[in-house]
Amino acid sequence: SIIWSLYLKETEKEDKELANSLQVGIDELLIFLQLTLISQAGLFGGILTAFLIESRRDLQVDPLQEILQTLQDQFAATTSPSFKVSKYSLIVNCLWFGSLGLTLFSALCAVLAREWLAKYIPVSPGSRSSDACQRLLRVKRAQLWRLESVVTGIPLLIQLALFLFSAGLVLFTWNNSVALGVLMLFLTGCGIALYILGTL
Repeated sequence: SIIWSLYLKETEKEDKELANSLQVGIDELLIFLQLTLISQAGLFGGILTAFLIESRRDLQVDPLQEILQTLQDQFAATTSPSFKVSKYSLIVNCLWFGSLGLTLFSALCAVLAREWLAKYIPVSPGSRSSDACQRLLRVKRAQLWRLESVVTGIPLLIQLALFLFSAGLVLFTWNNSVALGVLMLFLTGCGIALYILGTL
């Protein structure tokens, strides 16, 4: 029984180090997402949603414009062509909805990983052989599910979401003003260059 107690004490340090290192990354990600149990929406998600609300209007007929067009057609005795979604609007909305989906998925993954890490370290380390077996099972399952790779991969989803958002923002601004689009393209290019230099 003494050997199991020693084994569990030694492995407890290792387990806590792993859990703490992964927990810090998840906590930082959740701070960025500002995910709380009440709001279920984050800083990035909130900003993205505001843009989506604005750009989603381009995917459907403006009721006021439709009424005005109908009145014009009645007075002119002609019919106007039906509403058609522009390719630019469709692409921008696809990029932004994809970004929002990735953001929400990464938040879900972060919450699940946080819960799993909370259960990874038992409240008391124990001292019996069955406690040692349970600890070994937890470690083997974590290795089988590649827990460390999954948790460290969650920020990549957010980075991809930011890239999709930026690409959509460049297209959105380019369509409204070429000068503003060029500026956004330059800033996005600088951000990507800094990201690449920072991760080398």
